[in-house]
Amino acid sequence: MRHLLLKLILPLALLPSLARASNDIDTLSLHPARYADAREALVDAIEGEGLVPAPPSRFGEMLARTGKDLGQPDPVYEEAEVLHFCSAPIAWQLARANPANIAGCPLSMAIYTLPGEDRRVHLAWHIPQGNTPAHAAARQLLTRIAQQTRQNAGRSSLNP
Repeated sequence: MRHLLLKLILPLALLPSLARASNDIDTLSLHPARYADAREALVDAIEGEGLVPAPPSRFGEMLARTGKDLGQPDPVYEEAEVLHFCSAPIAWQLARANPANIAGCPLSMAIYTLPGEDRRVHLAWHIPQGNTPAHAAARQLLTRIAQQTRQNAGRSSLNP
């Protein structure tokens, strides 16, 4: 009986963490937008915050390259990259709040398009979890970058 109760209770105990996991990523769709314009707008928004993005992770190319060997011939993305960047003041705040916050550095923003979606570009980023002023500052920074990207990409994409 005890074993049966554990089988029933354990999945219920995990539900809050599963719900949280689905809420730790935020997204923003840009439409109408072209990938090149949106990517340039994202880099400009990051640099506009005084930050320098590292060379991008070409995530879409990696999936395309490995897909056939893994039995996944259909692409997930048309184009997809992850840009990484670090704010020294926020990194210091996060590290002082908890040295384990190193796992959340650097911050990153993904940009991608999906097959069959014409002139739509997506942004996605992890929402830093925590209740410290450092976590709030990181969330605010990422939100500003996303909003600035939307503004800049909209201007660029209006011109053919």
